[in-house]
Amino acid sequence: MRIDLRPIILFTAMLVPAAPVSANVGELLLSGCEAMYRGQWEDAADSFSRAMSIDATCAEAMVGHAAALLQLGRTDEAADQLSRAVLAAPEMAAAHAGLGASHYLRGDLQQAIVEYRRALSCAPSNRARLRASVAWLACRLGLYTSALTEAQAALAEDPGDPLARHVLGAALTALGRYDEAVELLGREMRPGAEPPPGVLAVPSALLSPGAQYWAENDFDEREKLLAASAEHSREDIDLAEYDEVDATGDTTADERWEASGTEGFSIYRPDAGRTVSGTIEVALEADAASGIDHIVVMLENSFVAMSNVRPFRANVDTRRVSDGAREIRVEGYSRDGTVSARATVTVNVANGSRTLAPEERSARRIAREELGRLLSLQTTPIADTQLLGTALEGAGRRLDAIAAWEYAFSHDPLLPGLRADLILAYREKDLRPQGQAREIYMLSEPEAVALTFDDGPHPVMTPWILDLLDRYSYRATFFLIGKQVTMYPDLAQEIVDRGHEVASHSHTHVNMTTLDSLGAEQELVRSRAAIRQATGHVVSLFRPPGGNYDETVRQATIDTDFTTVFWTENIGNYPGAGGPQIAKAMDRKLADGGIVLLHNGYDETEVALPYLLERLHARGVRCDTVSALIESR
Repeated sequence: MRIDLRPIILFTAMLVPAAPVSANVGELLLSGCEAMYRGQWEDAADSFSRAMSIDATCAEAMVGHAAALLQLGRTDEAADQLSRAVLAAPEMAAAHAGLGASHYLRGDLQQAIVEYRRALSCAPSNRARLRASVAWLACRLGLYTSALTEAQAALAEDPGDPLARHVLGAALTALGRYDEAVELLGREMRPGAEPPPGVLAVPSALLSPGAQYWAENDFDEREKLLAASAEHSREDIDLAEYDEVDATGDTTADERWEASGTEGFSIYRPDAGRTVSGTIEVALEADAASGIDHIVVMLENSFVAMSNVRPFRANVDTRRVSDGAREIRVEGYSRDGTVSARATVTVNVANGSRTLAPEERSARRIAREELGRLLSLQTTPIADTQLLGTALEGAGRRLDAIAAWEYAFSHDPLLPGLRADLILAYREKDLRPQGQAREIYMLSEPEAVALTFDDGPHPVMTPWILDLLDRYSYRATFFLIGKQVTMYPDLAQEIVDRGHEVASHSHTHVNMTTLDSLGAEQELVRSRAAIRQATGHVVSLFRPPGGNYDETVRQATIDTDFTTVFWTENIGNYPGAGGPQIAKAMDRKLADGGIVLLHNGYDETEVALPYLLERLHARGVRCDTVSALIESR
């Protein structure tokens, strides 16, 4: 399989004679090996080719050139050259390892084992890595007992070999020895030299297409999720009343959704087809007998406003979307939080060109860890973490398995089967509080107030906020940014220690509507993993940064078992105003209770919060966490 170039360098140095021509070959061999370790395959191929032009019989140059060709996808050429290298130097382990690598890349695992064993039989060094390659191939083929034996032998030679450790954990898992696998895979390993990048980074010996274990256990991700869909119908996401066709054959949910309005509930401003720009008012007619408690306004599936004051009005900033025909949708909610009416209108948005905010650009994907090193097989810690989750699941430790899968998903969401395992584990465990809805727009307890703080933890503002809340014995909900939590884990823990609730505000504070479904899921999972690592708490509440929310983000919250929390009053409505003035206005709007959006940063929260808390306390208002105030939903 892969050739370890460091032994090649040493071996070549011993073979280089004193003649000037040979000295040039040695320099080219060393420069070619250096280029391989940097991942510069073309440069490496050029160096080795030049070495062969000087000495056509140099087996080391042949093997090095073939190694570069393998990385460049020229597998057949590499195999021919490796065969010539074996004829020239049958005792060279690197040549046999190269043939093993070429057989692996062409899918012939049996012959790859043969060549790696030949390499092992004549290898003066690198024996643990070669033996681990044999073990991985055996495990991949379902020869778990043989794989276990080979991996144990490799670890006896080098206790730090990562591939041998992975294969041993995989074999133990496949044989049902889950506790032993957990003990091994959960053990922190000493850091080793980073192997070079390349196409020979092997996936999990168990949890990837083509592995015997994968086939035996039906790990196909799509099939697993489809098979579970009957158990996770849309009834679980508070949309059941819109999903079924009536027994009388009436319209389906999607058809009802597209209707221009529900009887007694319609948009009369703006007019359909009207050209609009800037901020516009959306006004509704709603029968008093309809039982509608509040409305939510969506612009092109993104939440933009809400109101619980009759007559229902809301201001919508049309600059949030690009120009063209755009839909405004209004949902009417009854007191119990169910959607009882809908209305839509399509308008022509014409704002002219606009500058996209940085967060509106496509979110940067987390760089995938390099999955390859040169000619001996290599694995990565993330593959170990995914395997650890499977072993924990087998040992009956579901929450620990979820934590391991979350960590792996945060680093490489494309690992085969990982997303399905995580989503199905979320569904079975149901991390949300009992009875909690998928979206929260208001509280179930009248006149109570949920103080919520976004964007933390902040090294200055968060301790100040906590001290203020302590003064009035108030509890609040802190929507934390995952990357901020990794910077200030002690502050996140202090929030919990002082009796408050922690929740997710994404991992990087990105505009979630700019992401695809996998990117949105990864933001949510990464933030949950960061908060769990810092505080030990598994969070289930989420607030989208900037309120940017659409069907893609909503589905991501469903799949990752989050409930989205919006607000009824926002500190952002009072830019530049004084503290007493803001507190008085907010207190008036909170006469019937609600959810207040505040921040951990330097904005009007800093000047208004002391006055607002004083007013709420003077009125005897109950201030508590979001979860505490929605338990009866």
